[in-house]
Amino acid sequence: MALDLLKLRYFSKIAEFGSFTRAAHELGVAQPALSLHMRSLEEQLSVQLLTRTPRGVVVTEAGTTLLAHTQAILKAIDQAEAATKEQAKNPTGDVSLGVLASIAPLIAVPILKICEARFPKIRLKISEGDSQTLRASIETKAHDLAVNLGEVARATAFPLFDEMLYAVGPAGHFSKGESPISISQTLELPLILPTRRHGIRILLEREALILAKEINLVREIEGLSSTKAAIRAGFGFTVLGRGAIFEDFVKGDLSALPLAGKGFTRRLVLDSPVDHPQTKAVIEVRNILLGVVRDLGEQGNWSCIQAEQK
Repeated sequence: MALDLLKLRYFSKIAEFGSFTRAAHELGVAQPALSLHMRSLEEQLSVQLLTRTPRGVVVTEAGTTLLAHTQAILKAIDQAEAATKEQAKNPTGDVSLGVLASIAPLIAVPILKICEARFPKIRLKISEGDSQTLRASIETKAHDLAVNLGEVARATAFPLFDEMLYAVGPAGHFSKGESPISISQTLELPLILPTRRHGIRILLEREALILAKEINLVREIEGLSSTKAAIRAGFGFTVLGRGAIFEDFVKGDLSALPLAGKGFTRRLVLDSPVDHPQTKAVIEVRNILLGVVRDLGEQGNWSCIQAEQK
């Protein structure tokens, strides 16, 4: 039979005070009940642990052996409790966050700053990736969290927002205040697009099929930075979410027009592995991310429609 932790605590306190009366007062336990617990403990171990004397209670040789182990056990339990409470208050550990490359420039730095300020013991790693890579990283549990496209992520992923899509061209090509551009006009632009595994490419090919048009594809480039560099150099146009070109648009490095009509948005979601309990650190990073997304939307840092929460 396993030793009763409560009885060990009582035994330790009696040994500390050398008195049943003082120990009972300290513990808030009736003295007869305390005596009963000690008698039960001695019967369980088949040894005498305490000896009553006119001057108080004395620990026997066997009791001294048990007391040494008891004190070590109680200390370890107290340390475990303190460490658990500290973890809840100041979570520690590694958290891996994957972010769609086009969104990362907007949300990565705010998330890092807030996490560092609030939870300096969390080691947060942020990795950029395309939608398919992020989906794979969630399935293999390489990432704890991932901001990804809704149509690529798991169906159970948490919706974040719907981001408007823009036709993007060299600086000065599109004028500020100009009317949105139709999808038909967009397909006629000399387009620089990623390969067919990317969400925007899939959307444009679907629209081209509906309109019985061909995409005027002039270049295939993998990578957001390279695509934008090619546009600035005059090689063509592309279609991106607002988050991907917001800073470039503000600086005047690129020009952009929103796509006209309904449905030309992309839903960003927060995905996480299944059957993989989240640590306190992961939960806190998740909360920070949700706050950053909400604040950026409210501040007008992108044009987005808050997704309906499920």
